[in-house]
Amino acid sequence: MRMKHVLLEMYFEDNLNLEEVLDDSNSFEDLVSSGISFTYADYELAYAGKNGIVQTLEDFAGFGGEMDIEPETENYEAVREELIKKWQSVCQRKIEEAVDEYLEIKKQFLQEKGIKDEIE
Repeated sequence: MRMKHVLLEMYFEDNLNLEEVLDDSNSFEDLVSSGISFTYADYELAYAGKNGIVQTLEDFAGFGGEMDIEPETENYEAVREELIKKWQSVCQRKIEEAVDEYLEIKKQFLQEKGIKDEIE
């Protein structure tokens, strides 16, 4: 079985408890039937907490707003595509940096606590 992470933006009524729906759902069809609507989350970098939920606007950055360019820009599609490639490169590098930084913090933390790290 293959696994792929997919970021989707979800839209739902205020009275729906998203965490409860995610806990109770066994399939994408369950989510769709719960009244949740979806759209793509293109070119986003995000930190998802429990249940894979991105909690605040500070927990993600997407290619848009001030990152994008004016649609009237000459060769808009080609220029935008190049900028998206640069954004992708930055995102991938920052993810690698975050993992490396965390692993060093974890190592130091466990050493301070006198805990041997079995996963190495």
